Amino acid sequence: MKSRLLLPAALCVLLASPLSAADEPGAKDHPMLKRVTGSEIIWAKSAKFDEMKIALEKIQYDYGTQAFKATKQESAEGARTTLYYRLPGDVSTLEANRQYEQELKAAGFTVSFTAANDELDDGYNRFVERIFPTALKTEQLQYLHEFNHEEQRYSVLKGKAKNGGDVYVSLYAFVLKDVSTGFQKLVDNHKLAKGQTVVRVDILETTPMEARMEVVKAAEITSSITTTGRIAIYGVHFDTDKAEIKPDSADSLTEMAKAIKEGGGRYLIVGHTDNQGEYAHNQTLSMKRAAAVTAALSSQYGIPSASLVPVGVGMAAPVAPNTEETGRAKNRRVEIVKM
Repeated sequence: MKSRLLLPAALCVLLASPLSAADEPGAKDHPMLKRVTGSEIIWAKSAKFDEMKIALEKIQYDYGTQAFKATKQESAEGARTTLYYRLPGDVSTLEANRQYEQELKAAGFTVSFTAANDELDDGYNRFVERIFPTALKTEQLQYLHEFNHEEQRYSVLKGKAKNGGDVYVSLYAFVLKDVSTGFQKLVDNHKLAKGQTVVRVDILETTPMEARMEVVKAAEITSSITTTGRIAIYGVHFDTDKAEIKPDSADSLTEMAKAIKEGGGRYLIVGHTDNQGEYAHNQTLSMKRAAAVTAALSSQYGIPSASLVPVGVGMAAPVAPNTEETGRAKNRRVEIVKM
């Protein structure tokens, strides 16, 4: 980014293109947002379609119930880029976030939430656990976060892309307090040292998921149920954390209804989720989705309601690992099970 005169004099580190950063091989800045001068990318990942959790208030834990309290959060889906930058010198977490914030504000972004240290969680690295759960399951990143969360700062901003879609940018800056173990590759490759600031930048451009699943025809549904007693349907769609069936699900519902009418008998309509979020919440959500499908099949496609039994199992029956979006997408499904 070009430097701007509106930056306060105290913010002496200008955002600019890198000159000689020893970036992780293959890593590069996102075209929407460049870097603080002198920083380098120590870890990077891009996904064509992924989910991004967005914190809107402090993360808190209820010791009585041994579960996270319900706090304001959002989630968005689309093309996601995650970049970890090692910042130069003694750049603080405040400087790091303010640099990015001011550049984004100049581009029309607005701050949805910002907080630091005890305003983010009530200890034990719970902010990262809640908002960046996959980081704690990723080699190198797991221990990078586990040992370095005493000084932390978070900001999330929302803006518009050129195509009119929403763009979310989150900034999570933290200071390295311990570089002794668990992420030696990052320490050695990028000369990480105590007192340095690392900032995690997540950029998500909301986009619809590319249709990869063909509509399963009634004959295939019947064949699978005859052979295995069940079939997974991926063509019934819902918005994130919602139970209202989207209009583009009509073709799949039509084929489901045909197979059920031809097969006769009774069927379980089973809702499944991935492992993102609380167990109890996903259990309830999956039941609501299963009930929505049974209601649609009954009211719109003429299937007797007595022939359908909605069941929600939440995250209890995955068919793929939940560690990556590809696996999570396979786990979010509706199944027809012959009773």
